[in-house]
Amino acid sequence: MLVMVQGWAKPDPFDWRKVKPYLVYVSLFVTTIYSNFKALELSNVETLIVARSCVPCVVAFLDWGCLGRYLPSARSWIAMLVMVAGAAGYVLCDKQFEADGISAYFWVILYFVVISFEMALGKYVVGPHLNFASMWGPTLYTNTLSIFPMALIGLASNEQSRLCEVEWSVSLVCLVALSCIIGVAISFLGFKARSLVSATCFTVLGVANKIATVAVNALMWDQHASPLGILALLLTLFGASVYQQSGVRPEKNVALIASDAAKENALDIEMSHESRHTNGPK
Repeated sequence: MLVMVQGWAKPDPFDWRKVKPYLVYVSLFVTTIYSNFKALELSNVETLIVARSCVPCVVAFLDWGCLGRYLPSARSWIAMLVMVAGAAGYVLCDKQFEADGISAYFWVILYFVVISFEMALGKYVVGPHLNFASMWGPTLYTNTLSIFPMALIGLASNEQSRLCEVEWSVSLVCLVALSCIIGVAISFLGFKARSLVSATCFTVLGVANKIATVAVNALMWDQHASPLGILALLLTLFGASVYQQSGVRPEKNVALIASDAAKENALDIEMSHESRHTNGPK
């Protein structure tokens, strides 16, 4: 909002036509965050990363069925099979799975399903059909519409009692402010990346980013995978890293161009009618 008010980016005022798909996206986004938190409470970060590593397998089909991409190439299929093999190997090495079975993975499975659809929808909501002036528009929509549901999650988790116990200092306020700035930057850059690549490619990019998380977790915390589990995890991440983006089907390109042209024509007609109504005789 500040970026638009200061004139650093073109404004994107709230429009119900744009808000509707973002309400669905925000619902998936918030569900993903909540299931992420719950999964981390009951398992470890590697489990969640493996689930995330398998997401491109689902998103690739959503890319093909809903977003007009070709199915993955042979190289990409092999990459996804490597990812699945690594995930399966990790699960077999996971002591939490051996102890509690599938019940330990309920939130991980929910996270996996929801984030798959969120990734596909995330590509749709940055498409040209919504006519955003810049990617600051999606950033504004997502973060603003997420305030209320995230506040509800905070209340349900009794975060307000913890907030009262916090001893605020200048350094703490600076850290919170810095985290907000970084969060907005991540949101903007994420939407910018979504607009440039396919949903599957963006998902794979996110998976590759988790390698650093694995290293930090292995160095800092006690609850992490065995060496064989880590090896299986790295195999999963390797498979994700060699995935190759599929192209857009020609008929989908034509459909998108025709759709955009029709919408632009309808907008021109609407503006023409408004102009006549404004300037016409009274």
